[in-house]
Amino acid sequence: MKKIILIPLILMSLVSCNHIAKEERVLIKGENDVVLVLNTPKARCHKCQKIIEDGLQKIDGVHQSILDLNIKQISIVYDPKNTTPEKLSSAVKELTTQIPCK
Repeated sequence: MKKIILIPLILMSLVSCNHIAKEERVLIKGENDVVLVLNTPKARCHKCQKIIEDGLQKIDGVHQSILDLNIKQISIVYDPKNTTPEKLSSAVKELTTQIPCK
């Protein structure tokens, strides 16, 4: 009897922890801005999302970043006069070391 109850509880917790609702955020790109899209396969939760997005906002030239947890990609709107794709990629790698989902 305990096994019958335990199995559905385990399955329910797995589904609820891994379910991320679809977001409807929109990138706003200025005339001279560029968008860089990078894969973030380790990011799985909203805390990961916050750490990476907030960290990128501290970089000079970054105007906006949106991490889509469903497809595990971050889109970064930036001014190419102030930063480079290499710097942004390096920053994302560094920020990924700070996320709880590893």
